[in-house]
Amino acid sequence: MATIPVSLQKVSIRNLDPNLDNVLIVGIIIGKSRPKKFLDPKAEVDAYRGVWSFTLRDSPQDYINVTYWNSSEVVFQANDKFHTGDVVEVINPRIIIRKINDYSEQFRPMVTSPFGLSLNERSSIIKHDGDPRRYLTLLRYPTKPVAGFMAIRDVHNNGANIKDTHVDILGAIRGLGAIRTINTKNKETLQVRTIEVFDHTAPSLKIEIWEPDIISRSINWKPRVTAVFFADLRICWSSFERSYIAKVSSRTIVTENPHGAEVEALLSYAQNAPIQTFEIVDQLVTALPDPSTIQDVMSIKQIQDKINHLQESTSGTKQFTALVFAFVSSLDLDGLSRTLIIKCGRCKAMMNGLQCENSECLTAFDNEVTEPEIVFAIKVMLTDHTGTLTNCRFSGLAAEQALNCTAQEFSNMSDDEKCVLKWKYLMERCAVRIAVLFIGRQNPIISIVHLTLANTLEVARRLPVY
Repeated sequence: MATIPVSLQKVSIRNLDPNLDNVLIVGIIIGKSRPKKFLDPKAEVDAYRGVWSFTLRDSPQDYINVTYWNSSEVVFQANDKFHTGDVVEVINPRIIIRKINDYSEQFRPMVTSPFGLSLNERSSIIKHDGDPRRYLTLLRYPTKPVAGFMAIRDVHNNGANIKDTHVDILGAIRGLGAIRTINTKNKETLQVRTIEVFDHTAPSLKIEIWEPDIISRSINWKPRVTAVFFADLRICWSSFERSYIAKVSSRTIVTENPHGAEVEALLSYAQNAPIQTFEIVDQLVTALPDPSTIQDVMSIKQIQDKINHLQESTSGTKQFTALVFAFVSSLDLDGLSRTLIIKCGRCKAMMNGLQCENSECLTAFDNEVTEPEIVFAIKVMLTDHTGTLTNCRFSGLAAEQALNCTAQEFSNMSDDEKCVLKWKYLMERCAVRIAVLFIGRQNPIISIVHLTLANTLEVARRLPVY
């Protein structure tokens, strides 16, 4: 540890008192915000001051917010030098009592200390040169109870009620977007990264990260392997994504792989959870009721109108089922269109060759040979007197039942045999049960869950006029 002058006394966060002077506090930085600079109103010539905030912790129960005021040069140098995970010594801070109704409190992380620390020219912050291990373990303790997190499904379903408020989210990493550089109107250059997390209840929530410190930490996050607890994310509506997203704010504290039974359960689920789009669709379709229970007859125009309505909606469940009596106007089983995909038998990721290209797949580390899985991936067009649905997804058990063969058997058929299968349904009126599913901002996925030739009498009795 750094040499402590006789006039300094080492004090823990728990034992702070506003009447104490010349104190030294050792703790670990668990979060920090981007520094800001402003013109010094007291200076006779133009000079810039700076302010920088971070959160310090010295025990599982005790953490405090620290604000550093100094010349902009000194403040920005301190920000560049110290990062989340650094164990530091804060020397000679001013101990301030937090005010309950202080407006500025809503822009700071939630802390347990009734005090705040203010640093200025008479204060200093240095690296702690003692054993850091006791403090490093604190990085896995969240600042709020993990059990109080909001399920991702509830964010999407109740977004209108929680818009512009802060919530806690526990999610496993699904994907990491590229780090982008943005030039603001104030000629400031900022970085932003969008990540995706998922949990047991929903496949995706996009989170925008504008804090450089958290962006830097995210470089080490891995899909399925890293669970992150976000304390106080701000929920907002994204017109671009056409869904509710979350944004890291000055209040947000991020804890990676925190302690807790909820985290262990999430990571266990994440190992084999569907995170590819086709996997998510398969899971959602599997969770639907028996296809025979889908009896809500709709025309294609009615389906398109409902899709348009749901795309404009900002809340509620964005999926529905329908029974449509339509002609199969496109079914390319024997031409150039792709009808099959090959998935890794272990991680279920799509394969373009003979080997799985997923860097996280365990097949790269095992000697055990896992046979790839061949599944249907057929695109169908449906047409009735009101319009046409394009790019309908026809796969899985629904395709196997309709074609009366497995995907493996289909792959071994000749073109003539595939042609016979095609004309069983092509240009025929069929009873098609579909599920319309929205995933993120992309166009809805229309998945055929059951397809048979239509009964003429049933069509005459139930076919909608509009």
